[in-house]
Amino acid sequence: MKRIISAANLSTALTFLLVVLAFGFGYRSYSQAERRVVSDLNQALRRTVLQNEDLWLNADTVRTYAKLQEVMGAPVSVSSSNRKFAAALYLPKLRDVSTLSLHILKKDDPGTVFNEIPAGYLASDTLIWLSTTADASGLTLSFRGYARCSTTLIFSISKQTIPALLLLAALIWGTFSFFYFHHRKPAAQGNGQESIITFGNLSLSLREACFYNEHRERLKLTPMQYALMEMFYLSSSHLLPKPDICQSLWPGKDNADETLYTLIRRLKPIVEANSNLKIITDRGRAYGLAIATPLPTL
Repeated sequence: MKRIISAANLSTALTFLLVVLAFGFGYRSYSQAERRVVSDLNQALRRTVLQNEDLWLNADTVRTYAKLQEVMGAPVSVSSSNRKFAAALYLPKLRDVSTLSLHILKKDDPGTVFNEIPAGYLASDTLIWLSTTADASGLTLSFRGYARCSTTLIFSISKQTIPALLLLAALIWGTFSFFYFHHRKPAAQGNGQESIITFGNLSLSLREACFYNEHRERLKLTPMQYALMEMFYLSSSHLLPKPDICQSLWPGKDNADETLYTLIRRLKPIVEANSNLKIITDRGRAYGLAIATPLPTL
């Protein structure tokens, strides 16, 4: 029975380990996917700004920025979808959810609009454009790319094959273990299938881990007394060598003979008062159970 419990515990531990590994690898893949998105936004932003330098950053455009800044009297941000920026992205799933932002502010203004990233978005690094034209206008131009990334989108980009296989293995193993150990009955002596072992008029219920007398009354035993009685019942001869008992009940103890003697002495009257069994000794080398011979009636 102890081996069954140990096997069940080992099976549970293995299932838990597979689940932990699945979530660990899944989180790692998810984080790697987020970094891939940011890296893609960075390269797309650099390519787009450099390709459109003549259009976006010429003298006329910068003067327009300056007038807009003067009219607004505050830093100006322009955000919109940009086909060229979207086309520069390597990850196709980002193209429909990407935006490009331009921030215009005075050169001596320490404020910036790119301090926070909106919830549900991933953003590139901030690209600050330095040019003589913008510098002459007293402006600072900065660019940033964004992608609206839901958890589902990140999962679809990440590589979840290994986590999925580990989770599937945990599910299969856990299901198998549950049904195997749930339906497996403790082995008993004799036919090897019953969960109740009877010797004399005293019965051991392996399922309930207790002893019953012939009136179905439960015996009050200490844990050590129950452990010794269970060992007697699980032995085909109901006889156990003293070294085997001591090693099982007190592993690592150098000399447990006196402790075993005390345990036997206190267990004897309980067994004899509640059954037709008695504890016997075999020349001091072994202890066992035997059915007491009834005294002849006169």
